[in-house]
Amino acid sequence: MKTTTENNTLTVYLEGRIDTNNAPQVEKDIFAAVEGESGDIVIDAEKLEYISSAGLRVLMKLRKSIDKPLPVINVSRDVYDIFETTGFTELLDIKKAYRKVDVSGLKLMGQGQTGSVYRADEETVIKVFNKGVNFDMIINAENDKARKAFISGVPTAIPYDIVKVGDCYGTVYEMLNAKDLVSVITEDRSHLEDYIKLFAKTVREMHSIKADHEKFLPAKAASLQALPMLASVLDAEEMRKVKEIYENIPDRDTFVHGDCHIGNVMLKDGELMFIDLVAAGAGHPIFDMISMYSLFVERANDKAAITQSPVLRNFTTDEINRIWNTFIRAYLDTDDEALIKKAEYQICGFSAVRRLFAVIFMPGLLSPEAIQAMKKQISDYYDNGLEPICF
Repeated sequence: MKTTTENNTLTVYLEGRIDTNNAPQVEKDIFAAVEGESGDIVIDAEKLEYISSAGLRVLMKLRKSIDKPLPVINVSRDVYDIFETTGFTELLDIKKAYRKVDVSGLKLMGQGQTGSVYRADEETVIKVFNKGVNFDMIINAENDKARKAFISGVPTAIPYDIVKVGDCYGTVYEMLNAKDLVSVITEDRSHLEDYIKLFAKTVREMHSIKADHEKFLPAKAASLQALPMLASVLDAEEMRKVKEIYENIPDRDTFVHGDCHIGNVMLKDGELMFIDLVAAGAGHPIFDMISMYSLFVERANDKAAITQSPVLRNFTTDEINRIWNTFIRAYLDTDDEALIKKAEYQICGFSAVRRLFAVIFMPGLLSPEAIQAMKKQISDYYDNGLEPICF
């Protein structure tokens, strides 16, 4: 019986069929393999073709003897049906094997910080997450939030399967005849402002949806709770200012996407659907304004940033400026220059506060000079006086 040990975890590999004829020998082999093991134990069933009640009793006996969770991973659909029918999915931590998919030759539809999106066929797309992306914190969370958002009335694509793409994981979405908005705009630039107005209208409609706090964490409360993580970057006075900037934001039950920009929407039958909802939560709409501002204002004059951005590199500098100006006016539904200027000022100040967390979650992304510039921007914003958010 094959076994491997890594990171204090012993993995036992089951193969072929386990029935009344060989269950006693399998039991001896398993218990011999785990004897004296103090770490975690995992059963890998990728090559297991069938397991009878005699084999199931062996696993139950092992579970009782180690007196801790016993994950059984890479279970085929046929074997999973046996576990489910006999009720063992409630007794053991059974995980299905993920369907393997090859994306070579598929059309690349878009790329982001966490992964790339491919068109699988006319009905589905696959988002392939980059290697190293945390499965539970990112992939599972994104799938879970997308389902909850859809139920809440948010126009979003529904994920229905997780697959393996080489060493990476992917999520399959049903996106019949849908196309990413960036590609739509670049293929029909004469209607750029019309598409951005549609995006702004859709964001406004999304912000009219009430978020259930049992399904979506309040963004403000979560941010305040995470502030101590910035102690390595901010001194006590800077920390106080950041805290007060967050506290100045009104509490809202509004559904917020968390990374709301035109690179995270798909166009289907004239309507937009949001994707990439891993950061979705509840809060003031300013939490969603900062993604568009960061892309189309803060990076608008940075040639290197434009080249590296999967979204910005599709547009000229003039188009980048038009996209932001059209969006903010359409979202606020005003041509009042004073109101627009004030909203931009407040979004800019809050954007610097939010980007500071990149120092913690993406070490090395920001240079020491960039961090100092952000800290000065935050301090100036605070020192000018915190007024109520104007939208």
